[in-house]
Amino acid sequence: MRILKSLSIIPIILLLLISLLPTSSSTEFKYEKDTNILILTQLDFPSAISQHKYLLVNFYARWCRYSKKLAPEYLKLSESLKESDSEVKIAKVEAYDEKDLAKEYDIEGFPTIKLFINGVAYAYHGSRNAANILQYVQRMQKKPLSKISDVNSIEKSLKEYEWIGILIGKDNEPAVLDAAFKLQDVLFVSTSAQELKTKYGNLQDGEFVLVNNITKGHEVFTETLTADNLVAFIKKNRFSNVPRFGKGTAEHIMASEEPAMILIRDSSQASQKAEEALIQASDELSGKIFLSVANYDEEIGQLLAKQFDLKKEDLPAVRILRADREKIRKYYLEGGITQASLIKFYEDYSKRKAPRVYLSEPVPKENKDLTLKVVLDTFKEEVLDAKKDVLVIFWAPWSSHCRAVSS
Repeated sequence: MRILKSLSIIPIILLLLISLLPTSSSTEFKYEKDTNILILTQLDFPSAISQHKYLLVNFYARWCRYSKKLAPEYLKLSESLKESDSEVKIAKVEAYDEKDLAKEYDIEGFPTIKLFINGVAYAYHGSRNAANILQYVQRMQKKPLSKISDVNSIEKSLKEYEWIGILIGKDNEPAVLDAAFKLQDVLFVSTSAQELKTKYGNLQDGEFVLVNNITKGHEVFTETLTADNLVAFIKKNRFSNVPRFGKGTAEHIMASEEPAMILIRDSSQASQKAEEALIQASDELSGKIFLSVANYDEEIGQLLAKQFDLKKEDLPAVRILRADREKIRKYYLEGGITQASLIKFYEDYSKRKAPRVYLSEPVPKENKDLTLKVVLDTFKEEVLDAKKDVLVIFWAPWSSHCRAVSS
């Protein structure tokens, strides 16, 4: 009986001893060598997002060439944040190894960058360079609703943003703040200025209006004010049936992972007729595929044309583009641009019959080695000839495994 009593005291003694041990309120994290970048795993990730209000995380794979390309930019970003004594902490996760963590945060491609604010993840879809990521982070840290007092402020902002969401008569509205975090390509502001209320239709306090710099118009939100309703309203009204290709449309195409049919045009009469045909076809195609018109006379139009390997003399031209993570698929319209041909082009694309745009090296001038170099224009002749038995290696110069095989 005495033994039983003495044994029953042991758990209590153990608890007392444990309570006397030194405790720490924060986790000790591992850092990448000679940097201030946290190296996180499944074990310490929850602690990291709970201890840091702002945590920028690069989910990468060590073998991925895009991840390798991002690495120096990410290091540059970490140094910029450190120099400015930013509240944003920067981290990396080897997502290919940390599969459970990658699954938890919907990581489907590498690299994926997410900013965690008070534990809530916001995906970054912009260019993977230090300057653009820094701009995104700084914007996410700002007060989502900046206050404006006059029409000039709106006109000035429209030079930087294609859409501005204006909350009338209030400085703080939870639904608007939530929508502001979700829609980073829209500038959200608040105002009590009478001239702005009357400019957009005698608006009352608490109402919300979306000003569109592409269409030069505006739309007033009339539904129940919730974040989901507001986001849906803005997404619906950002673009006309056939909007101009600009920064906002480009970001939408790259982030939505949905196909887009784009007319690249110049100032010729043929281009004018092609645009008229696309507008006519929009009655049939709107809602099925995103439509846009890029102007070659503008810098962004020339950059887009370059992506399709188009020159001015090739215009007007119509292409379908679909951005899917790291893959960008391109398809081209053959023949004339008419309402009927555009509709058929979409139908062929949806049935996987539309011809694809492939970039390839030119045919080698000399190809006398035992191992022949095959490019797009010689593949059918050299490989698909029924009279030949051909062993083909598909390789990438950045892959260490490919280099090992070829050596």
